[in-house]
Amino acid sequence: MKFFQNKEVQGLCLCLAMMGLTYAILLLLLITFTGVKLYKTVVVVATLSSLLFTLGLSKQVKNRLKEQVNTLFTKKVAA
Repeated sequence: MKFFQNKEVQGLCLCLAMMGLTYAILLLLLITFTGVKLYKTVVVVATLSSLLFTLGLSKQVKNRLKEQVNTLFTKKVAA
């Protein structure tokens, strides 16, 4: 996965992921206001965008996010 350690490729993945997530949100708004049934499309676009978003993050950011999630869940369990 050395290809995804390139800064330009990471930026491209993040950009495409944000555009895809924005598109999914707009589709959800379209579904809400018109009643058009595009649920499968929204799921596919959101899944692919999430995958691209994950590929676009650096190892340091991934580690920090994992630490934040772990502390969040340990605080909820302890409370």
